Amino acid sequence: MRSYLHAAFNYGLSHDNDPANYLEEAKFGLVFNPVSAIPKQKSAERVGERYLSFEELHHFLEDIEYDLEGVRAGFTVRNLIMLCFHMGGQRPYELIASKWSAIDWKEKTLLVTPEVSKNGRSHLVPLTDTSLKILRVLKDNVSNSDFIFPHLTDGMTHLRTDSLSQAIARYREDHPDFIPFVPRDFRRTCKTLMGEIGITKSVRDRLQNHALNDVSSKHYDRYEYLIEKRSALEAWEKALNIKSTRD
Repeated sequence: MRSYLHAAFNYGLSHDNDPANYLEEAKFGLVFNPVSAIPKQKSAERVGERYLSFEELHHFLEDIEYDLEGVRAGFTVRNLIMLCFHMGGQRPYELIASKWSAIDWKEKTLLVTPEVSKNGRSHLVPLTDTSLKILRVLKDNVSNSDFIFPHLTDGMTHLRTDSLSQAIARYREDHPDFIPFVPRDFRRTCKTLMGEIGITKSVRDRLQNHALNDVSSKHYDRYEYLIEKRSALEAWEKALNIKSTRD
């Protein structure tokens, strides 16, 4: 918030002192930036560092899958959350906007197409047995829609993107002892914990479709590293399926 206010007052100061705006009637009348005197709150403005530990993640996923009364989240959103994690931290929007046609059931893959991908590049993701189970449950229970995660009332479009953040906000409200987290922490959690179980950074980057700037990476065949990615996700699946030891 401080950074936004500081920038807004700076704009007003520069606007009034810019000769190009001399004849404009609108003036801000500022002589200094009042936000400059307020110290930066480093703990609030630092780049996100939150990730869930394995214990927290097991706890959270058990709640999402089994606590049907205590967690205020619908069927579709629950499965979206589980799939985000079991697919190694894929971007939620890329799953929300994907269609059933993106899945190759025989080859056990899901193709994030360029029009859906954040970086505009196709991205082939192997599907583990757990991911396939989640997708089959969705296929059997959602309305007849082209989208894997359809809108609750309009199957012609996909689930609202804010449905996930609302569900996590409600979870935090109902579980005050749980250290706060947000959906954007999903990817960081997966990448960090996959590193803890020995998956290399190179494979983790490719699993999450991070932009790779070397020439060979920019033009690599989408099937390259599929074996390595599948092996990594199978190891990740085993780590996720270890049940929580909480009471």
